[in-house]
Amino acid sequence: MKKIVFCLSIVCICLTLFIMNRTIEVSSSNVEEHPIVTIYLSNNTQFKVELYPEEAPNTVNNFIYLALSDYYIGTQVNRVIPDYLIQIGDPIGNGKGFPGYYIKSECKYNGVNNRLKHKRGTLSMARGRNFNTEGSQFFVLLEDDWQLDGKFAAFGRVLEGMEQLDTLQDKGVSGEYSLIEPVYIENIEVQNYEACYNPPEILTVQEVMAQND
Repeated sequence: MKKIVFCLSIVCICLTLFIMNRTIEVSSSNVEEHPIVTIYLSNNTQFKVELYPEEAPNTVNNFIYLALSDYYIGTQVNRVIPDYLIQIGDPIGNGKGFPGYYIKSECKYNGVNNRLKHKRGTLSMARGRNFNTEGSQFFVLLEDDWQLDGKFAAFGRVLEGMEQLDTLQDKGVSGEYSLIEPVYIENIEVQNYEACYNPPEILTVQEVMAQND
């Protein structure tokens, strides 16, 4: 009797492991490809990024929307803090430009379960002092900064071209962290976005002002 119980236990364990392996295999085979964006800069450099809509869906939608509408073309690398970050996407160039609307801050401390960490190469949305003030500006981290985790909406990472972004630090930076010789986005290409893309949900300036009163 003990042998029968033992054998049944072994069979159950093996069956459980088989089912677990099958589940993992099926789930991994159903994962959609992430959107890939290639950004071409005016200094003859480029970098390629991968976006994560499962972590920050509306942020990714907004980024793709602006990219497909050519909004980003001509926007400057408006902020370079050596050994820390590079900020891009301001149509004005002084850090105050935005597309005329805002989007929700998709990060932990604003009620969104975004698990992305702020490591070197992470793309994250720039914002004002308050949540829900993201528009078009984003930054790429040149170094890890865990203090940003949960406070800023990370939404992607650099796949290729980090070394080219590193070279922007060597081009001369003013006292306000802007490049002495401007560099701007010349072109932007988006791939693999059809399966996950929807127009972004936006917040008006009036809505954001009312939230912060």
